[in-house]
Amino acid sequence: MIDIEGSVKKYAQEVSLSRKNYIIKPHIDQMDDIVISIANDKTLRDFIKSGSSIKKHELQNLFLTLTNSDKSIMQTRFIDASGKEVIRINRDNGQSLPYIVKESDLQNKSGRDYFQTVSKMNTSTIWHSKLDLNIENGKIEVPYRPTIRIAVPLFIDKKFAGMVICNMLSSELFTSVENSTSFDLFIIDKEGNYILHPNNKYSWNKYTGTKRELYEDFPEDASSILAGRASGAKFFAYPLNSILNNDDKAILILKPKANMIDSLKSSNRTATIIVALLSLMISIPLAIYAARSPIKLQRALQNSNSELKRFSDIIDQYVISTTTKTSGIITSISTAFANISGFSKEEMIGEKMNLIRHPNTPKTVFQDLWNTILKGNQWEGEIQNRAKNGEAYWLEQRIVPIKDENGSITSFMSVGTDHTAKKELEALAMVDKLTHLYNRRKMDECLYIEVEKSKRYNKALSLIMIDIDYFKKVNDTYGHQTGDAVLQEVAELISNNTRKIDCCARYGGEEFLIMCPETSKEGAMTLAEQIRHTIENYTFDTVKHLTISLGVSTYDNNDEMMTLIKKCDEALYTAKHQGRNRVVFHA
Repeated sequence: MIDIEGSVKKYAQEVSLSRKNYIIKPHIDQMDDIVISIANDKTLRDFIKSGSSIKKHELQNLFLTLTNSDKSIMQTRFIDASGKEVIRINRDNGQSLPYIVKESDLQNKSGRDYFQTVSKMNTSTIWHSKLDLNIENGKIEVPYRPTIRIAVPLFIDKKFAGMVICNMLSSELFTSVENSTSFDLFIIDKEGNYILHPNNKYSWNKYTGTKRELYEDFPEDASSILAGRASGAKFFAYPLNSILNNDDKAILILKPKANMIDSLKSSNRTATIIVALLSLMISIPLAIYAARSPIKLQRALQNSNSELKRFSDIIDQYVISTTTKTSGIITSISTAFANISGFSKEEMIGEKMNLIRHPNTPKTVFQDLWNTILKGNQWEGEIQNRAKNGEAYWLEQRIVPIKDENGSITSFMSVGTDHTAKKELEALAMVDKLTHLYNRRKMDECLYIEVEKSKRYNKALSLIMIDIDYFKKVNDTYGHQTGDAVLQEVAELISNNTRKIDCCARYGGEEFLIMCPETSKEGAMTLAEQIRHTIENYTFDTVKHLTISLGVSTYDNNDEMMTLIKKCDEALYTAKHQGRNRVVFHA
C-alpha cells in the first residue's frame, strides 16, 4: 500500500530540487560567474594599482565585451573604494547594444545601501541584492522584468579597493520556474510578499501595490510557512538561501493541485524512485554475492527470505529491471519495465534489447556498454529508448554481469531509474519555449565550440542574424498572441530551410541567429537570401505578409566568438538602415 501523503511530499521534494538545481541554481551560477570573471581579471587589478589611462581603456573594453555576451546584463560597473563610479556600461533595453557611459555622467554611490553593505564585507564573497522590478524613466516597466544586482568586493593587499557590480534581468528564470502540471508554485520573501504567484497579477505585489496576503492562498498554513515550517496539510516549503543568498530570504512553496493525488495514484512516480534505490541495495549486491559462492547464496537466501518476500511484489511493480542472455536476448523483465516501454512481458521476452533501441542513441554508447560488461565489469550510464508507441524515454541504467561458479558470464542484469523528467528539464534549459528553437545560452555554447574548431582545423564558419521588420507594429496592431504566432511561423520557416548541422536559435525578441558550420561567405549569403525570399512570399495567418532583414558574417583567423557575433549584428544594423528586407555581409 503506497503512502500517498508521503509520496506527495517526496514528489514535491523532487519538483523543488528540479527547480532549484536545474533552473534557479544554473541561472544564478551563470550570473555569478560573469561577475567573478570580471573581478578576477588581471586588467582590473592592474588598473586599480596603476590608475593608468591605457589600462582603464582596456578595462572599459573588457566590461563592454562581457556585457555584450549576455543580453540579460543591463549594467556593469566598477566602483572604487570611495564609492565613485569609475566605469559604467549601460544597456537601454534587452535588444540594444551596450555602451560606455561618459565620465561626466558617472556618479558617487557611497551613500547607497549596496555600497555600504559590500564595502564592509571581509572577503571576496558574492553579494546578491533583493529581487525587484526593472524601472525605466522612473516607472516599473511592463511587462514586468525582474532584476537582481550581483556584486563582488575587491581587495588589494587585504584592503578594500572597490567593487564590481552587475544589474541583470531574470525574466527567463521566473518563466522557467513557474511551470508545473502537479503543483502551484509560489516564491515569497521573508515578509510574505509574493515574488512569484501562479496568478501573475499578484507577482511582485510589494512593488506593484497589488494587495494579496499569504493567508488568502494558505489560510491554515500562512503563519507556519513564515515561521519556517517545511510542510503542512496543503503545502511544501523550501528555502532558497543556499542558492540566492540575499535579504529576501526567499522561500519556494509548492501547493498540490486538485488532481495531484489521483495522478500520483496512477503513476506512483515517487515510489518508483524509492523502490529503485531499494533494488540497488538488495538485488545487485545479492546477485554479485551469489555469483561468487553458491553456498553463501543459499545462506543469504535463507537469511533474506522474509525480506525478499516482503519486497518482491513491490520490486516487480516499481523497479525497472531486466535479465538478458549474453547474446542480448531478454529472459525476464519487471512489470515496471513493461509499463514504461509499452510492451507486454510476452512481447519482450525472447526478443533482443534492440526492440527498444532508439535511433538517436549513438553507436559508441553501446560499444562502450558491451566492452565493459563482457569484461565482467559493471556499466553505468544514460540510454535513450523508444517505447512501443514511438515516444522516447530515458533510463539511468546499471548493468551487472552474472557469473557461474567458474567465473564465466552467464547473463546480465540491468536495473534502471526513469530520467525522462530530468531530460525534459535539461531540454527546457536550452530550448526557447515559444519557438522550440535553441535559446541564446545554448547557441552561445554551440558557437563557442565551433569557433574553437575553426581555429584549430581552419574550417569555414558563418553566422546569419535575422530580425523581423517592423515587428513592433504587429504586436501593437494585432496583439501579442498574433505576434507570438508570427514568431513561431518564422522559426518553422527558418528550420525548414536549414540543414541538420546548422544551429538555429531565437536570440532575443524577434531576433534569430543561424550558425552554419563549414559554410563559406557564398554559401551563407545564398542561404540568407533563400530564407529572406521564403518569408517575403509566405502568407501568414493574420498579418498576411512580412519581411526580414539579415546580417551575415564569416569567421576569420582573428575572430573570437563575440567579434563574430558583433560583425553579424553590425551587418544586420546596416541592412535595417538601408531600407530593410535585404541581406548585408560584414567583411
